[in-house]
Amino acid sequence: MRVLVAPDALKGALSQQRFAGAVAAGLRRALADVEVIGCPLADGGEGTAAVVQAALGGQWIRVPARDAYGRARVADVLVLPDGTWVMEAAEGPGFVAEANRPRSAASTTSAGLGDMLAAAITGGAQRVWIGLGGTGSTDGGWGLLQALGAADGGVAAGPSLRLPACPVPLTAWCDVMVPATGPHGAVYRYGPQKGVAPDELPALAAAVDDLGAALEVAAGRALRQQPGAGAAGGAGMALAALGAQLVPGTEAVAGVVHLDDWLDVADVVVTGEGRLDESSLDGKVVGTVLAHARARGVPAVALVGECGSAAAMQAAYAAGLAAAYPLALAPRTRADAMAQSAYWAEEAASHMGPWLARWTR
Repeated sequence: MRVLVAPDALKGALSQQRFAGAVAAGLRRALADVEVIGCPLADGGEGTAAVVQAALGGQWIRVPARDAYGRARVADVLVLPDGTWVMEAAEGPGFVAEANRPRSAASTTSAGLGDMLAAAITGGAQRVWIGLGGTGSTDGGWGLLQALGAADGGVAAGPSLRLPACPVPLTAWCDVMVPATGPHGAVYRYGPQKGVAPDELPALAAAVDDLGAALEVAAGRALRQQPGAGAAGGAGMALAALGAQLVPGTEAVAGVVHLDDWLDVADVVVTGEGRLDESSLDGKVVGTVLAHARARGVPAVALVGECGSAAAMQAAYAAGLAAAYPLALAPRTRADAMAQSAYWAEEAASHMGPWLARWTR
C-alpha cells in the first residue's frame, strides 16, 4: 500500500515536516509493506518557505525586519536558484502572544513585511512569493507601504496618497481569501484573535476602510472587497495596490510540491492539522487535500489535534473525508498534548495503520 502523507503544521507544536515524519514512522511500525510518500503542505502561514525549499531547493538568508509592534528582529527568507525570493509575513509582523504584547494590538504594524520586501528589491530579486498568514498586525498594510516609501500622513493622505514603486513581480499566497473590510473582513473576523479589544474594533475597521478607499483611488481599481485582501490583517489589500496577484496559499503550495502527481500514484492520503473545524474547508490544507483527492478518487484520512463541532465534521465527511483520528489517544490537557505532539502523532498513525490496510482492500 502506498500512502501519501500531506499535512499542515500543528501550530505551536510541530512543523509540517516533523508532523509528516512522525506519521510516516507510525505507519511503518504498523504496516510491513507500506510505502510512505511525504508531501508536507502549507497555506501561506508559518512553514510555507520551508515546504517550498524541500521541493525546489534554495538558500536561506537573514534580513532585518520589525515585528508587529515595531521592534527590531531578523527574518529568514528563502532565495530560490532562479532568483525568486520566498518570504513569510509571519517572519516579520508575526503573531505575538498576549504575554509579549507591549501595548494594544490595535496599534500593530505590517512594516516588517515592507522591510523584507525592500530587502528583496535592493537584493535583486527576480520575483517575490509572499506567504500571507500567521501575522499579528491589522493595519490594512499601511506600515508595509510606509516601509517601501509611501508618504507620511497615513489614511489622512486621502486621495493624494501616492503608491511607492515596486519593480519586482509579486504573488501573495493568502491563507484566507477574505475581504479587507466589512463585517467579514480582516478587522472584525481576525482582529480579536490578535488581541484587538472589542471596543477598539470599530475605529480600527474604519481606519482600514479609509485606507482602502485611498488605495483604490491611487491604484485606480477596487481593492477592499477583493478575495485575499484581508489576509495578514489587510496587507493583502496593500500588496494588491502594488500590483500583486492574490492567490489561495494552499493551492499555490500544492502546485509547487506537485500534490496532484503524488495523489495519482497513492492508494490513500493522510492529511492533518491542529483543529478540524468550520474553517478547514475554506482554503486550508485539509480542505484542499480533500478536494484534490476526491477529484482523483483517492480516499483521505485526517489526523487532527482536535475535532470541531458535529456540523463541521459532517461537512468534512461530505467533502470526502473517510475518517478523522484524534492525535491524543488518552485524556490529556492541551498543553500536555502539544508538548508530546510528535509522540502522539506517531502513536495515532500506528493505530490507524491496520484499519487503513483492511479498509483500503
